[in-house]
Amino acid sequence: MQNKKRILVIGEVYTDNHIDQNIVRLGGIFHSARMLSAIKGDFGLAAILPSYLLKDFEHFSDKLNASSKKVIGEIKYSPNIININESKEIGSQGYQDILRDQAEIKLNLEKLNDQILEFKPTDIVIYPGKYDLQSILKLLMQQKEKLKIHIDFQYSSSLSNLLNSIEQKIETIILSTSSNLFEEVGSNLLNLITSRISDIANFILLKENRGGSTLIDTSTQEIFEAPAYLAINEHSVGIGDCYNVAYISLNDKYSHVEALKLASYYSSEYAVTYDYELFKRNIELTSKTEIISLKGVRLPWDIRKEKHIYIAGPDFPNNDRRYFEEIELALKYHNFVPHRPIIENGLYTGQEEYHVQQQIYNKDLELLEKSELMIAILLENDPGTLVEIGWMNKKGKPIILFDPFNIAHNLFLKKSVTCIVKTMDEVIYQVFKLLNTDSGRTSNYYDSLLLMSGGLDSTTLAYDLISKGKKVLPIFIDYGQHFKDRELSSLIEVIPKKLKAHLRIINISDIYKFSTSNMILEANLWINEISADDLYLPYRNLLFLAIASSIAQSEKIDEVYSAFINSNHAKEIDCSTEFFDKLEGVLSEYGSVKIVLPYRELEKYDVILKGKELNVPMAITYSCQTNSKVPCGVCPNCIDREEAISNFSKVQVKH
Repeated sequence: MQNKKRILVIGEVYTDNHIDQNIVRLGGIFHSARMLSAIKGDFGLAAILPSYLLKDFEHFSDKLNASSKKVIGEIKYSPNIININESKEIGSQGYQDILRDQAEIKLNLEKLNDQILEFKPTDIVIYPGKYDLQSILKLLMQQKEKLKIHIDFQYSSSLSNLLNSIEQKIETIILSTSSNLFEEVGSNLLNLITSRISDIANFILLKENRGGSTLIDTSTQEIFEAPAYLAINEHSVGIGDCYNVAYISLNDKYSHVEALKLASYYSSEYAVTYDYELFKRNIELTSKTEIISLKGVRLPWDIRKEKHIYIAGPDFPNNDRRYFEEIELALKYHNFVPHRPIIENGLYTGQEEYHVQQQIYNKDLELLEKSELMIAILLENDPGTLVEIGWMNKKGKPIILFDPFNIAHNLFLKKSVTCIVKTMDEVIYQVFKLLNTDSGRTSNYYDSLLLMSGGLDSTTLAYDLISKGKKVLPIFIDYGQHFKDRELSSLIEVIPKKLKAHLRIINISDIYKFSTSNMILEANLWINEISADDLYLPYRNLLFLAIASSIAQSEKIDEVYSAFINSNHAKEIDCSTEFFDKLEGVLSEYGSVKIVLPYRELEKYDVILKGKELNVPMAITYSCQTNSKVPCGVCPNCIDREEAISNFSKVQVKH
């Protein structure tokens, strides 16, 4: 059995013609090849190309240390040249595949079959193009060794073509938010999850231009998110291809989120230079641990539709409006909502009646109020623009001053804006940076936070909340408990699959590091008898709920849930009904968070009944607070659990 990944990349070789930058270089599958070479991946190339590129293919495959290389198809009557009108993807890049429609391709499937037998790949990455995809997939699926097949459908023509091409379930379907296929399913994440694409792949990877990425496990509908790492790009061509192979190369050594973050960072390095050697050196010098710890920028595609942006400036009919039009189109391309007040609300000429003037003014104020960000275009010292900048500054909203002609010299103006930029690329870069949600869909995705431990009560509550349609953020607190590893491993095993990717671990272990409680110092059960007093930790519940409430309010989550239930053994002063009532009052008076304890009036027996109804895997939950390996059977938690199970069993027997 092979342990190391061996990735075979199948697709066309192009000549990329960057019209705007007067640069020509080898493209197509060579973008993926450069990334795999830089990260020292074991890879092969199965190329479809016109004959004039054959020598270049041989030369650069060797230079990039490809372990295997074969030409599996020839393209005739088309040069396979891509004209790129806008290399940096400020907006639409305007790709043009020269003479695409007259191309004729002859595949040599025997060569591909020989390459698979010789190279023995574990993963296949396919970039569909002008060739017959179905015949290649049929060959791949007939192989004795099961191959993980990943297909990037960036340029696939339609959903029906995709469904017709794939007869068996593959590993990953890869899309970007600028792809035709994403638009066809409705241009949002929910439609993508519920589309027929979910039936033909184990995972869907959505690359959200400049705002990060989302990976969907189609069997569980778990969502994994990763940020983008923005820079002022030299180009954006081939970035998605680099991202694909970096993620696929790393996802067996790292978690999904970690592999996505590494792929994102490496791809951003690819975008800042055309110099392969410089790119490779930058990759080699960067610590993976450091990359994984970086926050980056997270601005999901579907959230951007809620981001209104006010474009200020002398947007008058007799002026050159090109900058206004370009910025508006670029913002729409990235799914933001731009506003040009003169276009939307009308032009004030001074000849209008008073009520019309007031109406225009009021509508412009409404646009300013609803917009989160302003882009002010400084073509001249237009007084209206300067007043609007002052209004936004007073409201504390970010302002990007686009000053292409370098006329912003006034100190008060310079100090009133968030940043001053000179190029369109910098404008879009700052939009993402300033509207960064920082934690993905948190503020829009979660409506409740749940304290979880891997025990019976909190696990049951997790299933309970999901059954009621709650969007739950699960939190596990490491407070130095000696049974933390056992507790956490149980939690990961029993937590509902939909929540696993969202689990957060909060470390506060220093707080109790000098405690002599048997929650911190493990007792010797051969010698010690354990009582509730031995497990006392001062203000533990208060601490947990305060931490949870702080996280919730910071992330605009209204409700904090805990599975606390009545217990005859509880000794803590912060376990009483009186305490929880007072705490709820304090939080509601001084913040927006509500503490919810739905099981407070229940007994453990009632929780077991509820767990059975919800098909909770109760048998593998872990509630013991005394032994870090197996339940001790004598601590208060074990006693409560055993009594409840015993009573439940008796009732079941009677029935």
